[in-house]
Amino acid sequence: MKRLIKTGTVGGRALQSTLPTRVRYVAVPAEGIPIAIRWSFLLFVFTLPFEATPLFGSLSLARISGLLFAGLYFLYHNPLTQKRSLPAVPPVMWWFLGYVAIYVLNVFFVPEEFASDFFTRLLTLVQLLVVFWLTSALLEKEEMARSMLLSYSIASAILALGILFRLPGLSETIEETGGRVTALGENPNTLATLMALAAVILMGLRLNKAFRHFVSKTLLVVLTLPLLVVMVSTGSRAGVGAFIIGCSVFLSPNLRSKRTLTAIILGIIGIVAIVYLAASNPDFAERWYQTYYEGNLAGRDYITYSAIEMFLERPIFGWQPIEFWHELGFRVGIWGEKDTHNLFLHLLLEVGVVGTIPFLVGLWLCALAAWRARAGNLGLLPFALLLTILAANMTHTGLTWKPLWLILALTVASATGAERLWGKAAAVLLVGRRANSSIRSSP
Repeated sequence: MKRLIKTGTVGGRALQSTLPTRVRYVAVPAEGIPIAIRWSFLLFVFTLPFEATPLFGSLSLARISGLLFAGLYFLYHNPLTQKRSLPAVPPVMWWFLGYVAIYVLNVFFVPEEFASDFFTRLLTLVQLLVVFWLTSALLEKEEMARSMLLSYSIASAILALGILFRLPGLSETIEETGGRVTALGENPNTLATLMALAAVILMGLRLNKAFRHFVSKTLLVVLTLPLLVVMVSTGSRAGVGAFIIGCSVFLSPNLRSKRTLTAIILGIIGIVAIVYLAASNPDFAERWYQTYYEGNLAGRDYITYSAIEMFLERPIFGWQPIEFWHELGFRVGIWGEKDTHNLFLHLLLEVGVVGTIPFLVGLWLCALAAWRARAGNLGLLPFALLLTILAANMTHTGLTWKPLWLILALTVASATGAERLWGKAAAVLLVGRRANSSIRSSP
C-alpha cells in the first residue's frame, strides 16, 4: 500500500514521493498436498496404535494403510506419467542406508535355515526407509506435521479410553505378570511407549500457537489423562521412565520461545502427575520396589551380560542377522530366539561396529536436527519425542517399529521447516530495512 509523503522542498514547493512507508508481504503458499495422499497418510498414522490387530493373516490395518499411502504417493509423483518429481533424499538417510548395506552383505554368511527370516526383515527395513524418505518431505509443511501428531494422539487416546472402559477386545489383563494391562495382544511395554509418545505430543501441541482457544487447549489436557493412567496400568517401568525423560525436555529454557515458562510448568505437571499415578498403583509400586530393593530386572541383567560377552567376542562384524538371536537365546538358557532388549546392543550383535557406526551417525544427525527445530513453531516437541523413544529403546528394541521412523522423519522435516521460517523472516527484515533506508535517503 502506497501513500504520498513529503521528502523535501524545491522553490518553496513540497516534493512528494510514492515510496511505500509500510511494506506488506503476502506469503505465497507452496503446492498443496493432494487430498488422497494427505488422508491416506493420516489414516496410516491413525492405525499405528492398533497395529497389533491382524486383519488378513499377517497383514494388519497399519500395514494395509501404509501400502495404500505409498502406492498413492508414487502414483501421483510418477515422473513417467506426471510432471511431479519425487522428493530429494535427505542427507541423513544415506547413513541409514549404510547400515542396511552392511546388513545386505551378511547374506553371504547367514545360515540357510535363517535365509527366509533374513529377507523378510530386509524387506521391512527397506519399507521403513521408504516411509522415512516420503514423510520427511511431507512433514516439512507445519500443518501436515500437526495433523500427523494430532491423528496419532487421538487414536492413542481412543485406545486408552477403550482399555479403561474395558471394551471387548480392547482390554486384557496378564495375571502371570502381576496384573499388567494390555490391549489387542500388544506387549505391555510397547503399549506403554505408545501412550508415552501420545502424552508428550499432546503436551507439545498444548504449547503450539495453532491451538489458541480455551476449548482446544483444555481438550488436549483432558486427552492426556487416560494416556497416563493406561501407561501406569501396563506396569512398564521403561514406559514411565521414557515419559519422564520426554517431559524433562520441556524444563530446559528455550530462549527462542515466548512460552518458556508455560513449557516448564507443563513439564513439571506431567512429571508430578505420572509419579503420583505410579505411586498410587499398587501393582506398579510393587514392580518398582522389586527393581530398586531386590534388583529384579525381569532377566534383562542376564541378557545384557550375555549380549556384551557376545559383542566382545565378535566386535567388528557381529554375529550376523537372525543368527545372533538364537545364539543369545542359547546363552541365556532358552531354546529359540532371544531379543537383546536394547537397540544399540541389537545393532552391535547384528552388524558389529562396522554397521552400527553409520546408524549412530544417522541418529546423531537427527538429534542435531531436532535441536535446531526448536526455533520452529513445533518448538521442543521433536526433540522431546526423539528422547522419549530412544529412552524406551534402552530396554526394548524398536528398530522395525514404525513410530521410531516417523519421529526420525519429523526431526529432519522440522529442522528444514524451521530454517525456512527463519530464512523468510530474515529476508523480510532485510527488505524492510532497505525500504526504510530508501525512504530516508531519497531527496
